[in-house]
Amino acid sequence: MERETDWRTMLSFELARAAAYEALAPTWEAGECGEYTVADYGYEDETAWLLIDGGSRLVIDGDYSCQLVGRGSTFVDKRTGEIFFLAYLEAPERIDAMTPVGQHPEADL
Repeated sequence: MERETDWRTMLSFELARAAAYEALAPTWEAGECGEYTVADYGYEDETAWLLIDGGSRLVIDGDYSCQLVGRGSTFVDKRTGEIFFLAYLEAPERIDAMTPVGQHPEADL
């Protein structure tokens, strides 16, 4: 029998955003793409949050020339808070099936 997930033990989207910022911002080199930013919108599935993060020129201004290369998208496990990275090509079905969270810009949907 599959164990049902208890929503009370799940990390909220806001806490996932804060955890990612705390862990990744100190390692970020601002450069021409701006300060590290985590959008107030993203995606989710049953086990993880998918964050929209990177330099402020990408996240806020939509400047895709600042898109991260060589690192997958930022995920946060809802149960453990573990931050991990997953490239789209590693799990396209999972990422395509994720549900939007927050107020996405019109261009993102």
